Amino acid sequence: MSRRGTAARARVSVVATPALSTPRAPAVRIPDRIVLDLLMVFEIGLVVSAAALAKLLYIATILVSAQDLQPYVLAGLAGGAITHYMLRTTGLHETLAIVEWRRHLLRLIGTIALSFLTLIAIAYLFKVSADYSRGWLLTWLMLVLILLPLGRMLSARVLAWLASAGYTVRRIAVVARSGAGQRIAESLRGVPGIDVVGVFEDAAAQGGPGAKKPKPDIAELISVGQRNEIDEVVVALSEVPQQRTRQLLDELSVLPIDVWLCPSEIDVPVLSMARLGQVNLLQVKPKPIREWGIFCKLALDYVAGALALVIFAPLMLLIALAVKLDSPGKVLFRQRRHGYNHRVIDVFKFRTMHVLENGDRIEQAKKDDPRVTRVGKFLRRTSLDELPQLFNVLRGEMSLVGPRPHAVAHNVLYSDRLHRYANRHCVKPGITGWAQIHGYRGPTDSPEKMRKRIEHDLYYIENWSLWLDVKILAATPFLGFVNRNAL
Repeated sequence: MSRRGTAARARVSVVATPALSTPRAPAVRIPDRIVLDLLMVFEIGLVVSAAALAKLLYIATILVSAQDLQPYVLAGLAGGAITHYMLRTTGLHETLAIVEWRRHLLRLIGTIALSFLTLIAIAYLFKVSADYSRGWLLTWLMLVLILLPLGRMLSARVLAWLASAGYTVRRIAVVARSGAGQRIAESLRGVPGIDVVGVFEDAAAQGGPGAKKPKPDIAELISVGQRNEIDEVVVALSEVPQQRTRQLLDELSVLPIDVWLCPSEIDVPVLSMARLGQVNLLQVKPKPIREWGIFCKLALDYVAGALALVIFAPLMLLIALAVKLDSPGKVLFRQRRHGYNHRVIDVFKFRTMHVLENGDRIEQAKKDDPRVTRVGKFLRRTSLDELPQLFNVLRGEMSLVGPRPHAVAHNVLYSDRLHRYANRHCVKPGITGWAQIHGYRGPTDSPEKMRKRIEHDLYYIENWSLWLDVKILAATPFLGFVNRNAL
C-alpha cells in the first residue's frame, strides 16, 4: 500500500509547536565542521604571520640582519600546527569555546604558552633551536598572545553573523510520544545554533496491547523534509518496540538528512554520538555526502563538466545537425525526472524518437522499437544522447556521477514495489554511475533488473568518495557508454 493510502490510518501530527512556524532558512546550510576548519586555517595563518612579523620587527629592525624569511615561515607553520593541536585537544576549538572566548581567555593563553614550550622541546630534540634567536621567539610569542585573542573575537562575530543569518542553524524536528518530545524539544531550544521546527507525535506508537497496529506512516514529516525545512530529525521513542523503531528509521531514510536516535535501548548500528545541551544523541543514519565532500563533489562537477562541454561542443553540434536532418522535430528532448530530494527537474537529451513522451505513462524503448529514429539508434547505443545533460550539471540539477534519473512515471511505479527505491534521491542524479559501469543500464522491463540497479545505486550512495567518482568517470568511456543492454 502507498504512503498516501496509509496516511489516513496512521498519522504523524504536529504537537504544540507548528512545524512550519520558523523563518525560511538559506538554501545552503554550512556544516559546523567546515566553518571550524576554515577558522582553524585562519588561526594557523595568524601564528605564521606573527612569526614573519616578529622576524621583520626583531631580526630586520633591531638586529639589522638580512636573514632569509623562509626558515621563520617554516617555524611559524610548525608552531601553528602545534598550537591548533593543543587547542583542539583541550576543547578550545569547539564552537561554544570560540563564541564565549572571553570566558576561556586564560585557558587560551595557557594553551598558547604550552604550545610554544612544546615547539621549543621539539626544536631542541632536532638540534635546530640554535638557528633561531631567543629575542625573535619571545617577540613571536607576544604577537601570538595578542593576535589569537583578537582573532577569536573576530571569529566569534563571524559565527554570530552566520547563526543570525541562518547559515549555521541546525533545524531539528523531534519525533516522540507527546510528553517525551516536549521535554527534549525544550532542552534543545536552549542550545545555541539549534532551531526546533516542531514536535511530531507518532500516533502509530500510541496503541495499547489490544489496539490495532496500522502500518507506520510519517508522511507529514517527510513532506516537511522534502521542502528542505529541516536538517536533522531526533527520534525519541524509548518505549516503542524495536520493530516499530526500525520501521520509522526506514521511512525517514528517504530524506537527505541526519537522523539521531534517543531511546533507552537500541539494536541498530550507532555511527556517532553527540551531546546537545543535556540531551545525548546517537546517530544511526548520516547524510550521504557531507561537509567538505559536498564542495569537493561540486568542484568536480563544475570544473570537469565545463571542460567536458568545451571538449564535446563540436561533437554535440554535429549530433544536433544529424538529428535535425534525420527526422522532423526538435533537436533536444526534455523529460520530467526526479532529482535531488525528489524534486522534479527537466533532463535534457538529444531526441532519439519520433515521439516525445513525457506524461504519466511512458513506454520504455525495446529492441527494434519503431519509435526510434535511425540516428537515435546510434545515439542510444553509444549513450551520446545523454551529452546535453552536461547543461543540467552546470545548472546544479545533476552531477557527473550518481544514480541515473528515471522518468517520474517510473518512479511512481517502482517506489511502491521495491524496498528503499526512493533512497536513490538522497544525492543528485548523475550522467553516469556505479550501476551503469556494471552493465545495469537500458530498459528495466522486470522488477529484478530494477532491483539490481537499485542495489548498485545504494552501494554508491553509502560508499561515496571523491576517488570513487573519479574511478567511475575513468571507467565510463569503456564500460558505460557502449553496452549491449543499451537500446
